[in-house]
Amino acid sequence: SLHANTHLHANDRQGLERLCRYGARGALALERLSRAEDGRIAYRMKRPLPDGPTHLLFTGLELLRRVASLVPPPRANLTRFHGIFAPGAKLRPFLVPPVEEARAGGEAAVRKERMKERRLRVDWAELLKRTFDFEVFACVRCGGRRRVLAYVKAGRGVRAILEHLGLPTAGVSLALAQESTQAAWC
Repeated sequence: SLHANTHLHANDRQGLERLCRYGARGALALERLSRAEDGRIAYRMKRPLPDGPTHLLFTGLELLRRVASLVPPPRANLTRFHGIFAPGAKLRPFLVPPVEEARAGGEAAVRKERMKERRLRVDWAELLKRTFDFEVFACVRCGGRRRVLAYVKAGRGVRAILEHLGLPTAGVSLALAQESTQAAWC
């Protein structure tokens, strides 16, 4: 987030470097992260919580889940407009003239159709491919393309398929909950 009224002189190299460092900084302060004795990741907060803890403890997956929730979906507007500036407002054509249509002619209509087809959310297979460079639908044996045949939701059907494939049918046994050591660590 950079303020629009930021101004630099053409010869201000230090100011330019400071501005670039500000824009390129990470969303998470790495100097506040450390590894706890039990292997979890500790995040030191600026101010302690009202009940006293100064650190939050996460497993690696918990930390990734928290950070990933901050990433906006691709090509989605982060600024929401209300009232007459909203995209569906009845009076918007009187406020904002359709400049693009007048300039581009018929090309603007084609572009609008493409925008309607664009998805705001990316499916799980595409996310795995982008993130881990792992193609879910590629067959490891023949290199061909897999396809989804059906979604099996019924418990008996799933159990029968797993037994036929020789895979375990019992769920993972979960350990009992233990007392949190987070308060004692901080």
